Amino acid sequence: MLTKLRNSFKLDFEPNIRFNIYNGIALAISTNLVNPYFAKFAERLGANAYAIASLNSLPAFISLFALIPGALFIDALGNKIKSTATLMLVHKLFFLMMAALPLFDIPNKAWLFVILVAIMNLPGSIYTMGYQSSIGDLFSPRNRGIAMSLRNKYADLFRLFVTFLSGFLLTFPKSNHTIIALYQVFFVLSFVFGLWEVYTYKKFDTSSCDSYNLSSKARNKSSVLKDTFSSLKFAMSHTLTHVPYRSFLISSVLFYFGWQMGWPLFNLYTIQYLGANEAWLSAISIASGVASITTATLWAKFADRFGYPLAAFIATFGMSITPFLYVLSKSLSMLVLFNLLIGFSITGTTLVLFNLLLETTPNENRTTVIAFYNTIIAISATVTPLIGVWIMDQSSIQTALCITGGFRFLGCFSFLVTSIRIVRNKNKTL
Repeated sequence: MLTKLRNSFKLDFEPNIRFNIYNGIALAISTNLVNPYFAKFAERLGANAYAIASLNSLPAFISLFALIPGALFIDALGNKIKSTATLMLVHKLFFLMMAALPLFDIPNKAWLFVILVAIMNLPGSIYTMGYQSSIGDLFSPRNRGIAMSLRNKYADLFRLFVTFLSGFLLTFPKSNHTIIALYQVFFVLSFVFGLWEVYTYKKFDTSSCDSYNLSSKARNKSSVLKDTFSSLKFAMSHTLTHVPYRSFLISSVLFYFGWQMGWPLFNLYTIQYLGANEAWLSAISIASGVASITTATLWAKFADRFGYPLAAFIATFGMSITPFLYVLSKSLSMLVLFNLLIGFSITGTTLVLFNLLLETTPNENRTTVIAFYNTIIAISATVTPLIGVWIMDQSSIQTALCITGGFRFLGCFSFLVTSIRIVRNKNKTL
């Protein structure tokens, strides 16, 4: 019976696409058992508005000390799959620490949880970058969009189910103590599925990947040091002189400033102003997930047919109106409905921006170049959530959300101009 069930789940794709899908499913289960409820869990531990905002800003601050050194480490070590998988495992160990946190009778548990989330981002940001670089090596530009859209489609299906199940189960306990105990169970399960994520990532076949094999040759210590400085010099030069990449980076900073500013505001509006519990948080996430599932492959097909400039504009435009939809939401049921559009936009934005990033980065030293990009974005994420809360304190949460939407619109139109330039530059080289 188990063998039959396992065989029925074997996806009929070439191995790397199949394991990329499995890896996405494992990541979706591992993270969505607990991640949608981080802010609510912190509140149950006694978090205030700035602690909730720090759930976004502190991890970004920690990543500043990890991205570039981590990228150099991955590139210099040679075996990208092995080094990335190791960091992936370290990242998952933090779920066990979070599960153990409520067992200790210590003050300021909420802030300690925030700190654990922040430190967890140290290996997390590096292994995510290693994964992104691996995808750039393993799949050609033509297959990359399909591979990632399929991964997102299946991952979102499991994210939907896991979010529904976890939110449903969290409605049964009546006391705060019992709910926290159930969270502990979920943290342990997140670690278990995290192990599956590590396993599926290590199953990638790199034998036919020339760029990967070239970067994975064994090197002695002196060559590692030499290659490290060479990678750093190349990444800095590429950032300053390569016009498509530089333009994409500037557009990203504008858009992400508004994107990141809204993160704590959305949580605070949903939890404190509309009074959402875990069940409502689950419903909101499910609504977003439904939209993601139905549009995951459509975004890739749309971008291939009409081009990434139009796809980038439509996706980021949808995300730009998101803060205004929150302002219009006077009930949780209305917010659930609006999240259908929000999920549609997030799926497109994630896919399009990831492919535009790979379009503007070279095969050589890609990990390090991506690290520069992620570092700049992380600098923004360090301060913008706190800026959003500060604006809220000085005025109102509605005003802060409108300002957030304004920055997103600036980034949206900037992406449109930038992506058109990228396509024109690509056509000139053909």
